[in-house]
Amino acid sequence: MAEKKLAVIAGSTGVIGNRLARHLAETGSWEVVGLTRRTRPAEGGVRYVAVDLSDARDCRDKLADLARPAHLFYAARGDSARTGEQEPVEANAAMLRHVCEALAASRDGLAHVHAVHGTKYYGSNLGPFKTPAKEDDPRGPVDNFYFHQQDYLAAADFGPGFTWSISRPAGILDPSLGERRSAIRVLGAYAAILRERGEPLTFPGTPASYRSLYQFTDARLLAPAIAFIAGSGQCANQAFNVTNGDYFRWANLWPRLAAHFGMEVGPVRPMKLADEMPKHAAVWARISERAGLAAGEPADFVLWGYGDYIFNAEYDVMSSTTRLRRAGFCHCLDTEDTILELLQLFREHRILP
Repeated sequence: MAEKKLAVIAGSTGVIGNRLARHLAETGSWEVVGLTRRTRPAEGGVRYVAVDLSDARDCRDKLADLARPAHLFYAARGDSARTGEQEPVEANAAMLRHVCEALAASRDGLAHVHAVHGTKYYGSNLGPFKTPAKEDDPRGPVDNFYFHQQDYLAAADFGPGFTWSISRPAGILDPSLGERRSAIRVLGAYAAILRERGEPLTFPGTPASYRSLYQFTDARLLAPAIAFIAGSGQCANQAFNVTNGDYFRWANLWPRLAAHFGMEVGPVRPMKLADEMPKHAAVWARISERAGLAAGEPADFVLWGYGDYIFNAEYDVMSSTTRLRRAGFCHCLDTEDTILELLQLFREHRILP
């Protein structure tokens, strides 16, 4: 039997890192080591190492004894305080450097690094940009740690045969039931509160956002895509957009969502969810108690600021996935169907009413 390859996953407890760790472990071809902030027991074929990525010495000490050339999958980040803001550039650039250099100095070195980035590379969070975005399009106009990480990897020399790759997903969809930063939680909780108040399903973003094209990436598609990109020689030293492969308009999806929730379609009614929805904590508590939901306070249940982010892109957010399809990864999902399927899944698990 062939020896398993070693996958080291930074950010292994996040939505993307956790989904990737589970996928690689399930293939049976990888020994999976997840890097975490805090000590945790092995689970699902994944062994965890507690390490502070911001501390170069701690990285060297904790990663020095890993056997076999490591394949680093980097999905970690030091986030900003609020959703939609730029993450700190130097801190995130340094964290990647610390892990790479520690693994490169370890017993058997570093074979490949795959970094998970996103559409902010193109400035999707800043205003209208060239669409559909292609991987070699100009970078966004504001400095971003993605640029520094990609430049670092492109210039790195960690020995013969070293390669790198990058994935650029869009907003993430995932069946993870405990994640606050979830479009599914936002949609489900928002609709439940309006329904309880006897209101129609109004769209909380702007009219322009209601009509614009948008996209998501299901983490269950992203994980095998990352494994494919990192394992394919023809994908070496390149970046790849990874989305569900389609685009949608909230204007087209909204009637389907209203039907799912048993509600009337309401008008566009712009609001800042992060300000308005916490005012309805008592309504959510009543819904939760009556339905026997496994949910606590609204502030702990859902990140309303993420809803403000996804509902207020007043321009098309579109990435081309032609490069990935040409490389041989052709999986795709219907985003509208996926959102409705996940809403139903959350309902069945009593996360949503």
